[in-house]
Amino acid sequence: MAAGGRVVEAVALGGAALVLFVAGLLLPAGGLLTGMSPIPLLVLAGRGGLPLTAAVGAGAALMAFVLEARAAAGFLLQAAAPALAMGAAARRANTPVPPVLAGAGAGLVGVALLVGSRVGFRPGAAVAAFGAHVDGVLNDLIAGAGRMGLPGEQVRDLSAWMGGLRDAVVALLPGLLATAELLMAVLVYGIAGAILRRRGTPPPPLAAWRLADGWVWTFIGAGILTLLPSPARPLGLNLFVAVIGLYFLEGVAVAAELAHRFRLPPGLWAFGLLLLLLQPLTAFVVAALGLFDIWCGFRRRERTAR
Repeated sequence: MAAGGRVVEAVALGGAALVLFVAGLLLPAGGLLTGMSPIPLLVLAGRGGLPLTAAVGAGAALMAFVLEARAAAGFLLQAAAPALAMGAAARRANTPVPPVLAGAGAGLVGVALLVGSRVGFRPGAAVAAFGAHVDGVLNDLIAGAGRMGLPGEQVRDLSAWMGGLRDAVVALLPGLLATAELLMAVLVYGIAGAILRRRGTPPPPLAAWRLADGWVWTFIGAGILTLLPSPARPLGLNLFVAVIGLYFLEGVAVAAELAHRFRLPPGLWAFGLLLLLLQPLTAFVVAALGLFDIWCGFRRRERTAR
């Protein structure tokens, strides 16, 4: 591509990233758009290199500064940094695991810095603010149940159950944030990879996802910590949630290979997705499939069969 074409492409991709980020800030429930803002920059990293991506990201952040200084910082931390981290890791990786983990880690650090700056880097204040937000969401759900005609006794039971759920969500905040960033990094990497594949410069595909066997010790260590008293138990629970997210992705990769091996119909994937939405506990079954692949070697058998 000529130099002029590269400049136009870089500006277009940087503008697309900025539009996604700003739309996420302005639209209700726009967190998904904000999370997808690294995609154009990751595509640029794959086609134009990291220095060009860093320059375009800095230029887009300057444009965001026109809106608000905090918006510029948010763009750098939530769009540019994850894209650069994933792009750098993808250059040396044979599987998607390193770039996805790099992107998730950069995103998690960015969220921590942005939230910390709002509350003066006081963990207690951050937890209190998140708890107040969860209270508001749960109270809206309870009020909605009452307006729908749910009997008063059932509303009170629902309120008591929601109180326990609130405490659990607040206690597991770090692990839930890490898992959310992990899944968002997978989405970003998958979409950017599909675009780059059409342009002839693909990174390792998500189908090649494979955790190193040593990750099982993180799973075992988290389980041991959950059996100990505080402060080890909360740490273990949060670590356990994050590791379950990793093995969930491992389980999806195993299921994909098994589906290919047995030539299962595409409709079965749609049914599995519906089951995950209706029964979240199914995610633990998928994670168990990924965990037991270490010993059962489902994918090794697949490659032997080929």
